[in-house]
Amino acid sequence: MATHHRQNAAGRRKVQVSYVIRDEVEKYNRNGVNALQLDPALNRLFTAGRDSIIRIWSVYQHKQDPYIASMEHHTDWVNDIVLCCNGKTLISASSDTTVKVWNAHKGFCMSTLRTHKDYVKALAYAKDKELVASAGLDRQIFLWDVNTLTALTASNNTVTSK
Repeated sequence: MATHHRQNAAGRRKVQVSYVIRDEVEKYNRNGVNALQLDPALNRLFTAGRDSIIRIWSVYQHKQDPYIASMEHHTDWVNDIVLCCNGKTLISASSDTTVKVWNAHKGFCMSTLRTHKDYVKALAYAKDKELVASAGLDRQIFLWDVNTLTALTASNNTVTSK
């Protein structure tokens, strides 16, 4: 779904909403790809797209079609992804203001973290501590323990510039 806002001469705000009806299984990225993660242990590539879908591809597939599966739970662009926990977990950040935690092997969403108030644009992963940080256009940074999904940041974590 796309929403476009315009203001007319009288100062009234017009809203136009459009929907895209997808094929039941749409293998290829319809729009741009925002992020990639490579899983060298299982020879898989994860792509995060502007069509709200994370796709899994075989890197060394000698068949004609490298597509493996899609992971669909976001409702807007997927802006960043990180693979963690020895390739078992994938974390995604989206313009739908959520961070999602996925079972990377089976492709299902295990949890949704709803702490941001605007687009979530970036993720960082600290492998040695199993921590993930998320940052968004709300100027907030949240730090998470990946194993417990516990927020480790204080309530006032706004990034400001002087």
